[in-house]
Amino acid sequence: MIDSIPFQSDYRFQLIDHQLVDFPDDFLYFLHQGQADTIMLNNLQNFGQLYPLLVQQQAENKYHLLAGYQYFTALKMLRIEKFACQILPSSIPPVALFSLQILYNLSSSQSSPILQAHLLQKAQPNLTEEELLALLSLMGYKPQRYKLKELANLLLLAPSAILALHQGILSQKSAKMLTFLTSDDQRHLTHLINVYKVGGSKQQKLVEMVTELALRDSRSVIEIVDNWLQNQDMTTENTPQQLQGLLQSLHEQCYPKKTAAEQKFKNLVQELQPPGTITVEHSLSFEDEGLEIRLRFANISTLREKWERIKTIIE
Repeated sequence: MIDSIPFQSDYRFQLIDHQLVDFPDDFLYFLHQGQADTIMLNNLQNFGQLYPLLVQQQAENKYHLLAGYQYFTALKMLRIEKFACQILPSSIPPVALFSLQILYNLSSSQSSPILQAHLLQKAQPNLTEEELLALLSLMGYKPQRYKLKELANLLLLAPSAILALHQGILSQKSAKMLTFLTSDDQRHLTHLINVYKVGGSKQQKLVEMVTELALRDSRSVIEIVDNWLQNQDMTTENTPQQLQGLLQSLHEQCYPKKTAAEQKFKNLVQELQPPGTITVEHSLSFEDEGLEIRLRFANISTLREKWERIKTIIE
């Protein structure tokens, strides 16, 4: 059993005037400008500051914020005059500095992959590869080299895509696919996701189909969705229905032969007008031209009664 937890006596806690603390770079400011969680704001108003901000002193009257960026934004929005801060000394080893930043709020699957990628980018010139892989482990990833490159690639996305990924609007899986598109296409696709509030599996389908069409046909996102947009009533607010129409339009463009086969089959069923006891089915994914007919009977006696006639028709 451990008798006590190690304590770093040079990690001072202090109240610091709000004017002396700021983001360390423009990128972090871009990610958090004017953004604060409503629940976080309410908790601060009701209970005050519960957690210190992690900062490092740069000059006599200047401190750089190292973690808790959204918390910091909320404190500023509430016009708090002094912040409770944990001050890291300038002598702290780089690996300890970056590790503490991760442990503050970047060590779970809910963390922003953009913040994680940005931290690793800052750490790379100062750490060995082994130390970088150790940071990945702290973030909850397997310590594998490809993951370092995968996260770094997220920082190459268009600014609107980066912001959407940071805010949880764009999934990390979708963001990885966006890296295959041009910056303009990323921006237009992110705009569609924002406007139609596309999430979960529908977002994944949307991004997969648009990416496939863009790469296969060398077309832009605007060209891909143009026909669908021309048929939209932009005055309506029925976004779920519009989204379904967009996904259907993309499906038809991705799989034209299957779409034609589906329409041909629908026309056939409409022509035949089978009664309610008969169901006509096509082959799986229209792999061939085979059809199945299913007959429903009220009971075994009815089946036996009509069985000989059914066999005669089939033969």
